[in-house]
Amino acid sequence: MARFALPGLKRLAAITGLLLAVACAVTPVPPPAAPPPAPAPATPALVPASTGPSVTIPLEPPPPPSDFERFIARMHAQARAAGISEDTFKAATAGIAPLPAIAGMNDNQPEFSRPVWAYLDSAVSARRIKDGKAMLAEFRQTLAGIEKQSGVPREILLAIWGMESDFGRDAGSFNLFAALATLGYQGPRADYAAPEFLAALKIMQEQHYAAAEMKSSWAGAFGQTQFTPTTFLKYAADGDHDGRINLWTSPADALASAANLLASQGWKATETWGFEVKLPKRFAYEDADIDATRPVNEWRRRGVRTVSGGALPPYAGQASIYLPAGAKGPAFLLLPNFSVILKYNNAASYALAVAELGERIMDRPGIKASWPRKEHPLSRDERLRFQQALVAAGFDPGKTDGVLGHQTRLATRQYQKAHGLIADGYPTADLLAVMERR
Repeated sequence: MARFALPGLKRLAAITGLLLAVACAVTPVPPPAAPPPAPAPATPALVPASTGPSVTIPLEPPPPPSDFERFIARMHAQARAAGISEDTFKAATAGIAPLPAIAGMNDNQPEFSRPVWAYLDSAVSARRIKDGKAMLAEFRQTLAGIEKQSGVPREILLAIWGMESDFGRDAGSFNLFAALATLGYQGPRADYAAPEFLAALKIMQEQHYAAAEMKSSWAGAFGQTQFTPTTFLKYAADGDHDGRINLWTSPADALASAANLLASQGWKATETWGFEVKLPKRFAYEDADIDATRPVNEWRRRGVRTVSGGALPPYAGQASIYLPAGAKGPAFLLLPNFSVILKYNNAASYALAVAELGERIMDRPGIKASWPRKEHPLSRDERLRFQQALVAAGFDPGKTDGVLGHQTRLATRQYQKAHGLIADGYPTADLLAVMERR
């Protein structure tokens, strides 16, 4: 075995040398170089400041305030002067804007004037009479106390409650401040709305209402008996004696407030509002006008009788004859209390509806004479033409605006009397045709 040792060592040395030679011959591959960093953006050269005059670029002027915003600003100044706190004003006016629905109602005159009989049909409906009787039973004690204190009969208060809000069902859904601001910033009721807006702020501050609670009609009347804010400040009463007046939620407060208003305007506790009468055949209709009062004794001498044919009851005061539909319809002898109802709403048809609804709630007979239901109401164009025809004939109807008020009725009577017609002052399509043919 010793004989083979040297040649084996030689082979091992040769292999080792060969491996070393190969290892030295192979060059290791370096890792890929990182990409060079992106060159920094060049710094722009500074432009030397101009040595010429400086130029001022004008800014766009702010838009002028709208009429609505000017109204709010004006009310803000007046509110501060009236002692309204900043918190109250901000709470009342937060987020309010003109209400298009109210603007439309404020500007538009109805196309047709509703006949009084159609108005009474809805105002003195069977359902409302039934509801009024139910309210009479439910609030009998409250009404008795208010009547005793004020002298205003319960049936008149119930009738006003029913007429104004359908016994609390419909007291209005508009934001009171938005409604009054919409009326106040433009339109025919601007003079009315501004003091009402300030009065509403005072009510909110004194009575601690939240603005969201103060809902109203489109015209800014609120509560179950529909007071305006200025009327509230004059006549609102605490009917339920809880130390706070809330016409929205308290029927007792609403009824007591209505009674206080009527009593303050001169309601006579011992008298009624009037009654239906029958006129003689040759009655001087030109003397029948809601504003023309004469002693009741004089009407008696002229042959005016009760609707059942009896003599007029003894009465020492003044009264007027009211013909809501002219000579062809019912006639009423009106006593001073009827004028007091007009202080609540200055429309004769409204006052007649209150009187009639009150009678029916108390199970008294309603109107007996028939209405001339075949007469069609004059359109706005016809009302304007009616006034223009009076002017052309030489009679003064007042402002030619399509509103047939007292002056137009007076001119109509004068025209009728001058042409041998029944001078009831009632405008009809037939009378318009007669005037336009002449």
